[in-house]
Amino acid sequence: MAEQRRVRIGLVGASWFADLWYLPVIQRHPNAEIYAICSEGGGSARRMAEQYGIPHVFLSYEEMLEKAELDGVCIITPNDVHITIAEAAMNRGIHVMSEKPLALNLKEAAQMVQTAERSGIIHGVNFTYREHPGVLRMKAMMEDGVIGELQSGHFEYTGDYGVAGPPGWRGSIAKGGIGGVLADLGSHLIDLAKYMTGDGLAEVSADACFTHRDVNSDAAADAVIFLGRASQGSQHTFRTSWIEHQGTKGQTIRIGLNGERGIIEFAVSHLGSSLSYTLHEGGKTVVDLREDGLPAWNEDDPSSESSFRPWRLTDRNEVWKWIDRIKDRREGTAEATTDAPTFADGYYVQAVMEAVMQAAEERRWVSVQSAE
Repeated sequence: MAEQRRVRIGLVGASWFADLWYLPVIQRHPNAEIYAICSEGGGSARRMAEQYGIPHVFLSYEEMLEKAELDGVCIITPNDVHITIAEAAMNRGIHVMSEKPLALNLKEAAQMVQTAERSGIIHGVNFTYREHPGVLRMKAMMEDGVIGELQSGHFEYTGDYGVAGPPGWRGSIAKGGIGGVLADLGSHLIDLAKYMTGDGLAEVSADACFTHRDVNSDAAADAVIFLGRASQGSQHTFRTSWIEHQGTKGQTIRIGLNGERGIIEFAVSHLGSSLSYTLHEGGKTVVDLREDGLPAWNEDDPSSESSFRPWRLTDRNEVWKWIDRIKDRREGTAEATTDAPTFADGYYVQAVMEAVMQAAEERRWVSVQSAE
C-alpha cells in the first residue's frame, strides 16, 4: 500500500500561545504537517508561517477551511468565536482541537457537543495539566487507595499578570466571558478535580472579585473562590486568581487531596514541583519527581517554562495525542488515547463555571447542570 500523507493541520490564531504550545509540537509530530494558518489581518500568521515553514496563509478561517483541504483545525482564539469556527469546521468533517474553555457559555458548549457527535469528528479540548507527572502520580495514588476514601480536596491556580489591569481579551467579558480568570486558569482546576478523583461537582457556592470594574465596565472576574460538593459527597475548595503576586514563581498550582487515611499534597510553579503524601499511620513520604524529569521546587532556581510544563514538546501534549487519534481513525487502528479531554469534558467544565458565576451573583448554592 502507498504510504498515506501526513495529517494536515490548520491553525486559527497566530498568538504567542500558538507559538508556545501548538506550532512546535505539531512540527515535531512525525505524522503531522502544519499545512495552513490564519489570523485577523494576516500579519502574525505570515510571521509564524515564515518561522515554521507553513505553506498556506489566509486572512480568515472561512477561506482557510474552504481552500486548504485540512484534516484537523486548532482553534487558538478568544472564547467568543470558538463556536463559530468549530461549527464551520465540524460541518465540513474537519476534526477540531479547541483551546479551553470550550465556549463562551453553556448553551454554546452544548451545541458544539451535539455537532461533534452528529458529524463524527475527533474533538479535543486543551486541558494541558492532565499530563503533569505530579498529577498522574496523584491520580494513580487515588486509584490505588493510598489515602482511602476521599473526604475533601483543595485546588488552587494563581498568577499575577492581571495585577495592573485586565489581561487582554481574557479579561474582557465580551471576548472571554464574565468568569475571566475562572475560564483562563480555573477551568484547568475544575477539569483536574474530576480527572484525578473520578467524581464531578454536583453543586457550588462562590464569591467573585472584579478589582478593575471601577475603571473598566467590561472587566471580567480576576479572582474567584468557590466551594463544591461532589456527586459522591466529598467537599472541595477552589481558588484562582491572576492578581496574586508570584515573585519569580511565574504561575502556581497547589492541590491537596484528603482521605480517611491521609493526605496527598502537590505543588508546581516555574521554580519546580513537589509531591508528598502523609498517612495517619506511617508518616510523611516525599515523592522524588526527578525520575519523571522534573526539578524539585527550589526558590533559588531561575524561573523556567520547562519546570512548569516539561511535557510541552512531547507525545503527551494534548495536541499530539489528538493528532494520534486522527491518524488512528484514518488508518483504522485502535485509538491511541482513551482518556483524552473531549468536548464532553469541556461541557462539564463550562457547566461548573456557569454555576459558579451564578452562585457568586445570587449569593447561594447552585446545582451544576448535567449534560442532556
